[in-house]
Amino acid sequence: MAAGAIRPIPQLDLSDCLFLGSLITAVFTVVLRSAKVDPALPRLFIFGFAVFCLGAVFSLPTSPHAADAAGALTRFAYTTIIWFGLGAILLRNRRHVEIAVAAWILSVAMSGLGAIAQVLFGQGVLAPLTIPVPTFFSRQVGLSQHPNDLGGASAIVVVPAILFAASRIWTGARRYVFMGLLGLVVAGTAVSGSVTAFGAAALGATIWLVSGRVGVKRWIVVAAALALMSVALVLINQQGASSVLSPIDRVSITLGLSTTPLATGLDRLNLDATAWNLVVRNPLIGVGLDLGSIADVMGGVDVHNMFLFTWLGAGFFGFLGLVLMVVALIGSYVGEYRKPVPHAERSLILALGISFLAFLIVASGQPVLFIRYGWAPAALLLPLRASRLRREQANRTTALANSQVGANMAARRATEL
Repeated sequence: MAAGAIRPIPQLDLSDCLFLGSLITAVFTVVLRSAKVDPALPRLFIFGFAVFCLGAVFSLPTSPHAADAAGALTRFAYTTIIWFGLGAILLRNRRHVEIAVAAWILSVAMSGLGAIAQVLFGQGVLAPLTIPVPTFFSRQVGLSQHPNDLGGASAIVVVPAILFAASRIWTGARRYVFMGLLGLVVAGTAVSGSVTAFGAAALGATIWLVSGRVGVKRWIVVAAALALMSVALVLINQQGASSVLSPIDRVSITLGLSTTPLATGLDRLNLDATAWNLVVRNPLIGVGLDLGSIADVMGGVDVHNMFLFTWLGAGFFGFLGLVLMVVALIGSYVGEYRKPVPHAERSLILALGISFLAFLIVASGQPVLFIRYGWAPAALLLPLRASRLRREQANRTTALANSQVGANMAARRATEL
């Protein structure tokens, strides 16, 4: 999911190919077995998606690249509602979701490992595996196409990685494996140089810490593992062929004077201001959801805030639809957390909820509307919701059948008397 630079097909990265294969397999299986499927997506989410599509369609006539804008809408549907539905159908219980989360952590950790290799041996070390990727001063991309993608993907998965590294359900070698993966995830965040990712990861880890879901002893073990990884990163950075700035240096430079070439913080705010001015001129109709149409009206640059990007590209209805989708997902997190579920499932729901919060923080500074790693927490929560709904439906059916049997027995006794 974090290997956007590995593209078996020019227009599709590795995760796109795997998802497409899963989708085709699932469709054929459902058709051949004539199975009845119900992804059980929240109604407000579906309604928000419909409103989003309405805004995107209304904006097509004004788009400089209408075909690309229509393709962007299709991509958004593919990244969200189709992916969410497929996950809710295939992941039937908590164990399935835990396996998917473990695979998600592993994929991001592998990108972090690739970034460490780039620090050690130079940024071209992964060139045989990836498409051509630009180099960035004192920042690494791993298996992604941009340092912000590496940082964003790592920051979003930090809390699930902490959950698995400190979980009581893992013993022996598995626990140490997940500790190692957590270290690689944190390393990916650090060497990416993404200030937004730093903030999202730090806030997520802090919320998880104060939630009290992990005992003190396990926190000490995890903190010790992260400390060792930090020392290793410092040594690697000193000996490597391509050094990176420390997170503290990166934050201070990014938020420095606007005349500094690497001080992009104020530039991002100026981009948001420019986008807002364009939105105010025509708030109802957008210019098209594709990056080309946005860049044309923005003077050759992108909008790095997901919500402003949507409003500028798909108009007010697109923005409203996206907000409704996010509200529906937040409501699903809160609702599932409050349900009477096992402790392990509640912890998983909380970790995914904090992960989704990290995604929203990343989305405030990066154009991640169409990127799958951002929506991963939602794609993994909804199967838990669908599984609970199936259990409740089965319990109601069983209770109804038992009551019917009891009524029949009572009627038979009355007849005998």
